[in-house]
Amino acid sequence: MTREMWRERWLDSINELTSLDLQIKSWLDKGNTNPHGSFAEFMCTYFDDLSLRDNYQSALNNGWVTDQEFVIVGAWHEALDEYNSPNDDDQDSETILNDQKWLAIVNIGQAVKEKLKNMLTADEIRNLTAEKNVVRR
Repeated sequence: MTREMWRERWLDSINELTSLDLQIKSWLDKGNTNPHGSFAEFMCTYFDDLSLRDNYQSALNNGWVTDQEFVIVGAWHEALDEYNSPNDDDQDSETILNDQKWLAIVNIGQAVKEKLKNMLTADEIRNLTAEKNVVRR
């Protein structure tokens, strides 16, 4: 994977994890059969597909994120990593979306997005802030 592709996916994932509107539309839509449209998949995309379980060490070592970007996302990333869905049920979307801990993480993420925008190119900003709709299959 190239740096550009990784960053595109990274910013897209941050966008998904900080858009409560998208989460509501994706996670609660019973007609949405896209496997990506769930809490568990949003989290897997961020942590596993982007190889971020090492607290950004690989991304920093590869030069895919800057030290400044890591400082901005660090606390939010840690909160995401420590989050446990209520009753440890990652499939209970409605309960997650009503969980004050989850809502606080989404709010922190929105502030992260605002700070990141000051460091990104115009194309990257569009990727970070694009309004997304539910993708159906």
